[in-house]
Amino acid sequence: MLDDYEFYQGVVLRQLAVGNEYSVSMSFRPFVREGRINAFVVNGRVGVYIKHSSKRMSPWRFTFTIEQAADLLDLEHKFPDAFVVFVCGTDGLVTLSFADLHDIVSFQESENAWVSISRPPRTQYELAGNRGELKNKVTRGIGPIPETLKVRVRERYAAG
Repeated sequence: MLDDYEFYQGVVLRQLAVGNEYSVSMSFRPFVREGRINAFVVNGRVGVYIKHSSKRMSPWRFTFTIEQAADLLDLEHKFPDAFVVFVCGTDGLVTLSFADLHDIVSFQESENAWVSISRPPRTQYELAGNRGELKNKVTRGIGPIPETLKVRVRERYAAG
């Protein structure tokens, strides 16, 4: 029997594999500390942590357990180019860099670490966390991930 989270993770991985406009080839491997696989490594250099909410409409709320916070921090430590992708029901995907995540979420009290995402009709996503609100609104999609991969490929060729 398939778990719901597998479907939501599949949406993110499919978007990365075929839905990007940057023509960057993608390879994936799971990033596993222990327990459920919530994170993946893309092209051996970018970490992607996936959270999902099956709630149909805004606002969507995402909480982080102590284990999930440890996974996030470990992923960030091993892959400085790392992102969290929030799957907001069937509405869309919201991609946040770890720098932006740290602006709105404090993992010091990881039992209370959370992110809330809302999107009034025909607008961008607004994010807030247990530390505060994100200053800018966020567009739908996974764009920052393939864009980062594209930049890293250019840097590699420029250095070589």
